Amino acid sequence: MKDILELMNTDNFKYIISIDCEGTNFDKNLENNVLNLERFLKLNSDNGITTILFITPFFADMLHKLNLTEKIKEYNVIFGLHIHPENLPEELNLKCSFLKPEEHLLASYNFDEQKIIIKHSMDYLKEKGIEPIQIYRGGYFSMNNDTAKALWELTDIRFESHNIYREQYSVNNGLLTSLPVYAKDEKEELRLEYFSSDKLIELLNEAKEKDRYAIGVTHSYLLDPLDFHYERDGLKEDIHQIQSKLIQEESV
Repeated sequence: MKDILELMNTDNFKYIISIDCEGTNFDKNLENNVLNLERFLKLNSDNGITTILFITPFFADMLHKLNLTEKIKEYNVIFGLHIHPENLPEELNLKCSFLKPEEHLLASYNFDEQKIIIKHSMDYLKEKGIEPIQIYRGGYFSMNNDTAKALWELTDIRFESHNIYREQYSVNNGLLTSLPVYAKDEKEELRLEYFSSDKLIELLNEAKEKDRYAIGVTHSYLLDPLDFHYERDGLKEDIHQIQSKLIQEESV
């Protein structure tokens, strides 16, 4: 595992990839996607790339069931918390009786409600062996000042990572250090499944010219190259292939 402070203490450009490790709301192929995670982590670690895993409770549960939690700690990984409040295990729903099934954004809840959701989500991940948890990302990039305050009061998390141009992100209280996804606006971001590898290489080279690091983003439901999302969304390259190309470009 890696310490997040190591990412910042460098004079050389770093490409970092993050994965939103989703639950059953997006992933109907959860077990096979989790089984393909280690392949992606190995590719990155073998090339000196750090992977930030933003983990939901359902994903943590599958890692635990497949006995992979300790194994993935052998790679260059950082654990982060990821929350979709409408997609929590039943035992968490029972502890958060105020949850609304149709509400997808954590920041739509008030401060006290967010604290309860965050507390029980953090406890659940730790029970499954996911620790230390060093950074936060909201589902749909949802975060506001109440989220930051709750994380500051309840946890040791002092970093967050979002596309700061998204309307779901509204944070200005300075409590947590922002490590944003590399983006030019709300739509154009270094996201492996958004653009062709040529376009992503162009974005990565732009980042090299002006930043110390670039954080890319992808999603766990694409780890299995045979996942239905590829055919449904017309994706021609899988994320393993795209990541290999970006790694080659980063090393130039």
